Amino acid sequence: MTNPRSPSRALRLLWFFTVLCVIFGLLYRLLPVALGPDWLARFFITEDGYLMLTVARNLADGAGLSVSDGEIATNGVQPLGTFLYALPYLATGGDKVTSLVGVILIMALVSVFALFAIRAFAARSLAGLAEGPIWAWMVAALWFLGPLMLFHSMNALETGLATLAVVALLLWFGNLCEAQRPFTVAERIVLGLLSGLVFLARIDCAFLVTAIFAVHFARCLLTGGGLGRALRDLTLPGLISLAMATPWLVYNKVGFGSIMPISGTAQSLTAEFGQNLGLLPAKLFETMFPMLPIPGALESALPVQVICGLSVVGVLVVFAGLSWSRRRPFHAALLAYGLYGVAIAFYYGALFGAPHFLSRYLAPLGPLLIIAAITVALTLFERVSRHGPAITGALSAASLVLCIALLGVKLAGGLKQGHFQVVEWVDENVPDDVWVGAVQTGTLGYWHDRTINLDGKVNPEALAAIKAQGSVLDYVVDSPITYLADWSGIAGWVDNPRFAEAFELLVMDEDRNLGVLRRRDSDPVGS
Repeated sequence: MTNPRSPSRALRLLWFFTVLCVIFGLLYRLLPVALGPDWLARFFITEDGYLMLTVARNLADGAGLSVSDGEIATNGVQPLGTFLYALPYLATGGDKVTSLVGVILIMALVSVFALFAIRAFAARSLAGLAEGPIWAWMVAALWFLGPLMLFHSMNALETGLATLAVVALLLWFGNLCEAQRPFTVAERIVLGLLSGLVFLARIDCAFLVTAIFAVHFARCLLTGGGLGRALRDLTLPGLISLAMATPWLVYNKVGFGSIMPISGTAQSLTAEFGQNLGLLPAKLFETMFPMLPIPGALESALPVQVICGLSVVGVLVVFAGLSWSRRRPFHAALLAYGLYGVAIAFYYGALFGAPHFLSRYLAPLGPLLIIAAITVALTLFERVSRHGPAITGALSAASLVLCIALLGVKLAGGLKQGHFQVVEWVDENVPDDVWVGAVQTGTLGYWHDRTINLDGKVNPEALAAIKAQGSVLDYVVDSPITYLADWSGIAGWVDNPRFAEAFELLVMDEDRNLGVLRRRDSDPVGS
């Protein structure tokens, strides 16, 4: 005989478990603060994250948006995150270690705000599709604990902030649509402010603003509001968002020759049309199912591409059909979200380089993809069993367990940031006033101020050399650089005869993945 109270107990247990998982996710984000400087420096913050922090520190020190001890101006960052991360350096007088505590706390706080924004957005999106508030919390918890999303939100870049801005803007837009009336002046002002903030959080969010405006324009025309209402609703938000974006765009164009930050230009230099399309299915699958990461070696395998592609497309098609069948006004926000997703998937899949960053670029799609997966799971299991919600709840709980296990594995793996062997060698062998160059200067450039970037992501001079000559070898020879320190592959630069006249190989350590070159006419301080 079935206990009629058992579903209630199961639901309470699911609630309790979800809350515990969310608390775990917050504590995990704060763990480096408790474990000390080494963990602060190496556990979450990535190579490119350190690039942004270097610029943020220089900004706080009064050197503007710059790198290389404040001597080279840059725009190779996203402005909103850079200004936010400058606050701890302003508060500590630029202290490199103590400020990392503030950076970690800012990222954790942004993640908590995103957690609640995603829950609210999921609740509105799932209304009529999934009964009960637990499912919106499950969406938010899966995002909060998914290892991919967690580390992207704590990488000292703009990813977590961009996700929060995207969801907040869509939530506001969806609520305005659900009111089914012309927007008030106050509502239009807020829409414009949020549109401007999302652009400043990450420049590719221009796709999202365009999608929102296009969807609302179409709604006005198709529902009888007409062209007049569309213009009234969108003109003021458009002008506000444009006013917020213009200073950054002008700074980019006047100072660096393009409205796109030079980091994007540098990463696109060697791009071929469609080069990342083969990775898209696996990256989208990992974002939709955060508890099921795919080993990097398998991501491009054809069977994996087919399985992941069919899974993602199948879930999204079913979810789109279910949403369309309800035809709620709020679903205009889902449509705009979907159009934004198509735009950035195509842009980064077909037109951009840097395949190793594809997952990060797609990260703001996480909330939408997880909502779709939860909705389809509930619908599927409800149709095959009267215990459908219980099955979905059990699978969701199991997914959270898998996420926690994966986070535990990452924690047990220790500190493997990948660039500190270079920092340690430079710290031990190179005086603070000596210039060092490297292709990858995020981590090194943060800890050794006199570091010159050579891949062009934050150094417009290096980028110009690459575009004009195909390499930075001549630029390095003519620069004040005394040492080159990077991964071991940099040792191959001495194979160029002219370059070998100026620099000699000093260290080649493949086991540590470390290569060091020294200018021949310099004082031999390192060995």
